[in-house]
Amino acid sequence: MSTLDYYNNNAREYADFSLTADMSESYNAFLKYVSKGASIADLGCGCGRDLKVFKDKGYDAYGFDGSAGLSAIAREYAQTQVDTVTFLSWQPNRKFDAFWANASLLHLTKEEIVQFFREKTVYLKEGGVFYFSMKRGIPEGYDELGRLYTLYSEELLKKILQAVPRATVLEKWTKKDSLNRGDTVWESTILRF
Repeated sequence: MSTLDYYNNNAREYADFSLTADMSESYNAFLKYVSKGASIADLGCGCGRDLKVFKDKGYDAYGFDGSAGLSAIAREYAQTQVDTVTFLSWQPNRKFDAFWANASLLHLTKEEIVQFFREKTVYLKEGGVFYFSMKRGIPEGYDELGRLYTLYSEELLKKILQAVPRATVLEKWTKKDSLNRGDTVWESTILRF
């Protein structure tokens, strides 16, 4: 089973679980860099939890997810455009003011994460911001459900910054898991392009 298979086969159960997370700290940190009404692309938007928050706050919110099951739930839940496409296949027909990738890039390999930053940040407007969060405190590789996890490291961030030298770090912080899963902690980073 692949990561996408898991999310397709368990879309409703996963959506119900993830909707309980309190993401307000991360929203506040991110949105202070995003002008009112600006365009935000939610990359790997899952069930549309964050997408709906952005739309309800008046942003031009758009999302995509590789899981057809989660994309359908997000489309209905957030009432906005959600495409079903994988990270490396994504080719939007416009540029965005901000990217939001909460707990999604971590399902790519390190090489694919760097490739995404190198190839897809051309869809960020000049001065745009990119928020992403990744786990620490869990084993790297495939979990018992067949999902791939790549963990955050300073080495990975260094490779990202080498791949896109125009990016600068605005903020970085560590926080406990908002769904109370054991020793899992999240590393969040906001970059300016």
